[in-house]
Amino acid sequence: MKTFIFLCLVAIGVLQPLVLTAEPKAPPPAQVVVTKVVEQELAASRNLIGVIDFDRISDVSGETSGLITRQNSVEGMQVKAGAALVELNTDLIHKDMDIKQMQRAQVNADLNRVGATLKRLKNLLQKNSASRQAYDDTRYEYQALQKKHATLDEELARLRLQLEKSTVRAPFDGVILGKFKEQGEWISPGVAVCRLASTTDTVVKAAISEKLIRYQNQGEPVAVTIDSLGIQLEGSIRGFAPVVDMRSKSATLKINVPYRKGMIQNMSASVEAAAGERRTLHLIPRDAVVRIKGKPHVYTVKNGKAKMLALDIVARTGTMVAVEKSPVTDGISVVVDGNDRLQPDQAVIVINKISK
Repeated sequence: MKTFIFLCLVAIGVLQPLVLTAEPKAPPPAQVVVTKVVEQELAASRNLIGVIDFDRISDVSGETSGLITRQNSVEGMQVKAGAALVELNTDLIHKDMDIKQMQRAQVNADLNRVGATLKRLKNLLQKNSASRQAYDDTRYEYQALQKKHATLDEELARLRLQLEKSTVRAPFDGVILGKFKEQGEWISPGVAVCRLASTTDTVVKAAISEKLIRYQNQGEPVAVTIDSLGIQLEGSIRGFAPVVDMRSKSATLKINVPYRKGMIQNMSASVEAAAGERRTLHLIPRDAVVRIKGKPHVYTVKNGKAKMLALDIVARTGTMVAVEKSPVTDGISVVVDGNDRLQPDQAVIVINKISK
């Protein structure tokens, strides 16, 4: 029995070093999607921090007095042009319209009566059976009734217009930044009921050095990132506020961006503004970029293995980043899908190639 135990211990002692020195099993080949790097004339860019703003903001007010019976404005709500923001009480307007309608009906009846008399007197006058004075008096009365009828029509039209303007409507598509009046309050003409910002005039405002102004051309695309919403947009340069700060010597650059739900006035946004003349750069999809210890890298495929290359990003535009003085060259293939789980020198299988 002792001999058997001794032999087992010897066997364990011999095998254990073999187990410890066995090489780890290599990971299986990773399936990846690649695309080619292309060259393009592009300017190097500088990252600027700006804020979201609206270039058209209106304190919307009514044109008539009244008691608010319905307040439809809610802060942060998106509305279309013509949407009802505030509705006023119209009971008195409807009552006045009823009175005018009855007066108009009375005048119509008088017109029919006097018109028939005028027609009869005209026939009698032609036969010398009525006096000219009676005919003229009736004709003047008929004309006065016509004027009164026209006046009532205008007064009714005015009441209809007042009825229409008892609803304060949005002058343009926008988002409500604030409301100033509540249901049950009385408003007068010119009193603002809410503040409305135009969603078709959404901009990012960023301070930029006056030395970089000459590189910014109206209408050119600009990459915009809003970290708090987790979105990337392509904006276009709108222009500058025509003032340079005396101390910082910086101007305010305005960039048009499409409105997205959740955008808030003064929310932070980063902008990639041109910082020099255009030159030939290599464009790489943002999806190909991976960060290793905070620094950008990209994977390429060489001899069936993943090779990691460091990047020097000098510009960003839309879904692409631009590099120069980098081992990345025109026509080289980079991994755009599957790179998040790759390791350097890991075997890979290319399952798809995306062409530009």
